[in-house]
Amino acid sequence: MKGFRRQLARAVGVWIGFVIGVGVLAIPFAVWAKEIAFVAREAEDQQAVWLPREIVIHRSTDFTEPLVFRFENPTKRTHVFEAPALFESIEEGGVQITRPLRITIPPEGIEQTVIDRDRMASDAITADGEMVTYRFYCPLHRADADMGGRIVVGQ
Repeated sequence: MKGFRRQLARAVGVWIGFVIGVGVLAIPFAVWAKEIAFVAREAEDQQAVWLPREIVIHRSTDFTEPLVFRFENPTKRTHVFEAPALFESIEEGGVQITRPLRITIPPEGIEQTVIDRDRMASDAITADGEMVTYRFYCPLHRADADMGGRIVVGQ
């Protein structure tokens, strides 16, 4: 009986070591991504803006890994980041889908999403070598002086 327990303990130890080893090796692959951060800022007269106002993405270098947008809202109001021509890739009901980018960020909240690079690459190919521009804004504060920003995709 003691021999069986010893073998069982050894087998469990080997299995746990294997699981930990595979997990450690998988971590770098899971965290490699191009992350772009946007931050909501309050402006004068209760107005708000998303910063930075312009992002340039290079297909040749930035499309080699997943493209993640992170949204930070350190303000006391809810903000929305909307870019109707840009698509995010999400899992819904166990299926990977794409939908127009619209993220609601609660006060003092942080959200992130993975951008559908295939759709962006397709837009760039259709543009025949020209730069592709995606507009973004907060639809909750469209009356603000903020004209929104833009994401430019180039070669």
